[in-house]
Amino acid sequence: MFDRLKAALVLAETLNFHRAAERLDMSQPHLTRIIKSLEGDMGITLFERGPQGVCLTPDGARALEEAAVLVKAEAVFTRKIEALRSSASETLRIAVGAFISQSWASAAVTAMKAADAGIAISLRELDWWKLSEAVHDGEFDLAIGELSEANKNPDLAKEPFPEREGSIIVRGGHQLAGRNQVTLEELARFPLAGPRLPGRIAQLLPPACGLGALSEDGRFFVPIIECATPRSMIDVVSASNAVCMIWPEYCTDQLKSGALSALPFHPPWLKVAQGIMYRRNQPLSKAALAFRAMARSAERQYFRHRSQ
Repeated sequence: MFDRLKAALVLAETLNFHRAAERLDMSQPHLTRIIKSLEGDMGITLFERGPQGVCLTPDGARALEEAAVLVKAEAVFTRKIEALRSSASETLRIAVGAFISQSWASAAVTAMKAADAGIAISLRELDWWKLSEAVHDGEFDLAIGELSEANKNPDLAKEPFPEREGSIIVRGGHQLAGRNQVTLEELARFPLAGPRLPGRIAQLLPPACGLGALSEDGRFFVPIIECATPRSMIDVVSASNAVCMIWPEYCTDQLKSGALSALPFHPPWLKVAQGIMYRRNQPLSKAALAFRAMARSAERQYFRHRSQ
């Protein structure tokens, strides 16, 4: 029942079946079945659909208020049981975004293991928009990645890395390569290869835009060619007329060889804030504190080395 209660709590937060299903990474019909099953077992109606959309019933509001307490208690209980099950060595649970996973995360893990060979480390790659929720829900001790979602959550502590400016990258033979100046309108004629971006990006782009489009709920700007990792972005751009937004340090060799080219286009919104996030009311363990320091060092060394 806990999984169904969690789904109902997400729906209560969004009051939109489509957005809730997207956050839960499931189809909308499946979410509808879950809610109906939960309502049947509880014997009350939690949600009503009306002209204005989905709304909580009075009984539903009271029931889900109690459900939130239970779900939080269940998460705490699960963590304590996991601690009892674990061996003498501590398991440090870390979630990272794809860009970090494919650049300097391994260096931070290697440094951590060298400092404490007895510690067990669980490292998982997640989409950037799932990091803050995963660490907030107690699935991970730390999450490292893009901070825009975490900045919306006052329960999370955020420690940003130095702000680094990205570049618009194209293949060496692209018609925009070698230009002294590139406008946004020219850039917007080409497909964008990359991960989903915050929806606010759409406000900065021209109306007729070939880069991508807003998701139905307005939460994301979805590129025409959606790529989850920097490697796939670079592969697509190298073999097509697509463009990508990426830190040049991720493709230093290709830029030096001329296989890729960085365009002379540097708007303020190409600066992305990444960093470390963790629960504000949950003290970090000694292992987590150590890894936090090693992550900062690994990130700094990676960009320093790749920019030389």
